Amino acid sequence: MRIGLFYQIQVPKPWTRSSESQRIYEALEQIPYAEQQGFESVWFSEHHFRPVWSHNSAPDLTLAAVSQRTSRIRLGIGVVLAPIHHPLHVAARMATLDILSHGRVDVGLGRTGYPYQLTPYGADLRDTRGMWLEFADLLPRIWTQEEVSYDGTYYQIPRREVLPKPVQQPHPPLWSACGSDETARLTGSLGMGGLFGSEGGPGRVEQLMALYQEALGTAAPNNGAAPNRRAALMTAGFCHEDPAVVAERGTELVGWYIEQQRERARLVWRDYDPTTVPPDYQGYYARDQRLASGPHPGEPTPRQVREQGNSFCVGTPADCIRFLEMYEALGIEEVFLLCAIGPATHQEVLHTLRLFGEQIIPYFQEKARRGQPTGK
Repeated sequence: MRIGLFYQIQVPKPWTRSSESQRIYEALEQIPYAEQQGFESVWFSEHHFRPVWSHNSAPDLTLAAVSQRTSRIRLGIGVVLAPIHHPLHVAARMATLDILSHGRVDVGLGRTGYPYQLTPYGADLRDTRGMWLEFADLLPRIWTQEEVSYDGTYYQIPRREVLPKPVQQPHPPLWSACGSDETARLTGSLGMGGLFGSEGGPGRVEQLMALYQEALGTAAPNNGAAPNRRAALMTAGFCHEDPAVVAERGTELVGWYIEQQRERARLVWRDYDPTTVPPDYQGYYARDQRLASGPHPGEPTPRQVREQGNSFCVGTPADCIRFLEMYEALGIEEVFLLCAIGPATHQEVLHTLRLFGEQIIPYFQEKARRGQPTGK
């Protein structure tokens, strides 16, 4: 079990002139400290037009700054929104980041479940699956071939030598967000690493993991692309040694996170004609409509969600170890923690990082040294 960090750059209201920049400056302090504590990676999302939830529209630039403040921790983008970028731009920027970090970059690809992010860039929901597939096909070629040409449905590239090339050979590891059954299957079939979210709990992650691993077993070589067979979980994280603090502050943070998910769901289909939702987005649309209209009778409260301990890594060090081992048993090999949850202060984030570094990361390192079996 490897443990890393995940950042959305969440900026709760009320805002001041420095609210946004301060959260980025705090991240640039937290990440080197996390590296000292033994965290192995840091991942930044890419989102657009998502106030409060994520002020993180240029993650490669932030990670470039991180690369100059760290020496070991891996740097991941989870994920590049393929439908609003061109593969040539992404290939060049990720290769540059790989050079700046001396070969520490991981690149996740996704198509996003939300039209609100896509339509200002001229992208259509009906095209996102095909664009994502061509992106996954193109990036390894651009990075590994001296010259590349491509004649696809969405991208046409005449023969060119694309520079710079990344440091990592043959190329930085590729990952994909696995938010639906079909994407989990496709990710496995392409031999890419799987990025899973914990919000649906271990039951949903187990379903998606089964589809991913089955497809991974039959993955065919993808034009010389290096396979990445790792599975990682993204979740919210808060740790404190005092159960009373966990009960109060941990519940507050879980409640804020859940309510912001509802706010996000209320936003991301705005101005979109529901009669034109493509078949492969109807599951996302139905989920978000239900989420936006909640909370519903019988749904667990934030306190109950925290006490159940299977959707978010929030608790004492012992609680966090139990959470991580629960997903380790499903085959998850890495967990990326969103510790900078909206209202969490800089000092609270540092406190969580310290407890992980002192108690939780050493626990899993010792398990690995003993060769203790994990998984099912």
